[in-house]
Amino acid sequence: MILDVIKNTNLTGDIWEMELTGPMLVKPIRPGQFINIRVGESHEHVLRRPISIGAVDRDTPSLTIVFRVVGSGTKWLSEREVGDQLDALGPLGRGFPLPKEGARVLIVGGGVGVPPLYELAREVRKLTEQVDIILGFGSGSDCFWEDEFRQLGRVRVATEDGSSGIKGYVTDAIPNDQIWDYLYTCGPKPMLRALKQHFDKVPIKGYVSLEEHMACGVGACHGCTCHTADFQETKRICKDGPVFSWEEVAL
Repeated sequence: MILDVIKNTNLTGDIWEMELTGPMLVKPIRPGQFINIRVGESHEHVLRRPISIGAVDRDTPSLTIVFRVVGSGTKWLSEREVGDQLDALGPLGRGFPLPKEGARVLIVGGGVGVPPLYELAREVRKLTEQVDIILGFGSGSDCFWEDEFRQLGRVRVATEDGSSGIKGYVTDAIPNDQIWDYLYTCGPKPMLRALKQHFDKVPIKGYVSLEEHMACGVGACHGCTCHTADFQETKRICKDGPVFSWEEVAL
């Protein structure tokens, strides 16, 4: 499926925001799903790049992705201009289940794990006003979308070097005097593991979006797998996830 680039902006450092439009927008898109983009002009990049859908605008219509430049493939993507076209598959994967109406919700994102939580926060806000959001970054210069999230809930920012918000990790920014019914999170696996340990004795429904290198993106190659919590089976992150209950998979 072909998507047209209508915006491509450097947010900060090596983080880019791209807005796309095309026939994919007629399909239902759930928060937490992703698209798999072909990169390069010929066959120098065999594998597509899976990138989470950060926001959906049905009026434009358009979808927004945010990605970090980490190699030649994503560098090529960052060089696309308005009017360029991308070959993409999607929407793919299993997204976030939404909370019950009026529930108390905590949303926690780390680095490039922040974007897929934005569309989720928009949908959650339609169901409840009790939304707390924690965004974690390496430093203040890495922060993005803070203002956008503030329109959807009470936001706390944590940076490892203390240059913005609370110094430390996302777990250091969790208020000790609050309780939640649901926790939704996406970011590096050590962060997900730390969050699960933090709430180990608390009755809360936790959902994690796992980041992983993917090949086909549709579950055929079994190249992106994770263990179930009992280590008896494996799950395909691209097809069975990327969103799982944190009781379902080993972190």
